[in-house]
Amino acid sequence: MSVAVAASLTGGTAAASTGSSADPVGISPTYTLGGGAIGCVGTVDARFEPVNPWGGNDPVVWVRPEFTFVPGVFTSPYCGVEATLRWKNLDTGASGVFPGPPVPLGDDTPLSPTDGLWVPMTAPVGTGRIEIQIDTNFPHVPGRGTVVVP
Repeated sequence: MSVAVAASLTGGTAAASTGSSADPVGISPTYTLGGGAIGCVGTVDARFEPVNPWGGNDPVVWVRPEFTFVPGVFTSPYCGVEATLRWKNLDTGASGVFPGPPVPLGDDTPLSPTDGLWVPMTAPVGTGRIEIQIDTNFPHVPGRGTVVVP
C-alpha cells in the first residue's frame, strides 16, 4: 500500500520516507493510521541486527515511528500506535510474537521529521530464515521482511 492510499483512508496527505541511505533496510515499513491527533498517518520503520549488542543470543529488531499529523487546539500534539511484532522461522516452522505487550510508539513532531526513538525488541527465533511481520492497533498494511539469523 502506498502512502497515498494510507492518506486516502484519513482524507489527508502524508509524507513518505525520503529513501535516504539512513533508512532501515530488510523489513518494509508498516503503513498505518494512528491515534491522538487529526489526520494521524505514517509508518513504523524497522531494521534488523543479527547480533544482540547487549551480548544476548537473540537477534534484535529495532522499530521506530514516523507520523505526519496536524496539531489542533483541542487535540493532542502526539500521534501513535501500539505495534506487535510476529515472527516465523521458515526453516524450522517455529513461530511466535516478540515477548511482552504491544510496544507503544509515538511521534511528537507534527509535519516534521520524527523525534521517536528506535526501540529494540528481541525474541528466541533460532537460526535460519526468519519472516517478520509488524502490525498495529489501527488500520494498517503490515510491514514484512525475511532476515537470516546465522
